[in-house]
Amino acid sequence: MNDLPKRMGDEKLLEVARRAATRAYAPYSGWWVGAATEFADGSTYSGANVENASYGLTVCAERTAVCAGVVAGQRRLVRVAITCFDSSGAPVPTVVPCGACLQVLAEFGGGDTEVIIDGSGQFFLRDFLPRPFAVAGPTPGSGA
Repeated sequence: MNDLPKRMGDEKLLEVARRAATRAYAPYSGWWVGAATEFADGSTYSGANVENASYGLTVCAERTAVCAGVVAGQRRLVRVAITCFDSSGAPVPTVVPCGACLQVLAEFGGGDTEVIIDGSGQFFLRDFLPRPFAVAGPTPGSGA
C-alpha cells in the first residue's frame, strides 16, 4: 500500500469523477465516464471520455484526467476514481480501465496506485496490470 497521505476521502474523489462524467462526450457508446486523479502533492484533476466518429480516436476519462495533471506539472499518481453511467443515467459498476488506460496509469503511478471504481470498490493498479510495460531506467511515477 502506498505511504502517501490521502488528501481527499474516497467518496469526495468519486464526486469529482461523477461531475466530470456529466461533461463527457459520448454520442456513440452512450456511456458517460468520469475520472478523478490525485497526485502525490494532493492535487486533483478530472477528466471525461471524449468519443470520436473514428472510434479509435476516442480518449478515455482516465487518460484525460492523467493528462490534465501532467500538463499542470504532476508526475506521481497516487489514486484514481472512476465512474460510469449509461444513457439512461443508470450506474455501470462493472466498468474497469482499458489496457491503454492501465498502461498510462502505470507510467505515472505504480502497483500501489489506488483505483476506486464507483459501485464496485477499491483496488490497486497491480490487480489489473501486474506486469506493465516498462523501459530501463526511471519512469515519471517511480519517484526516481
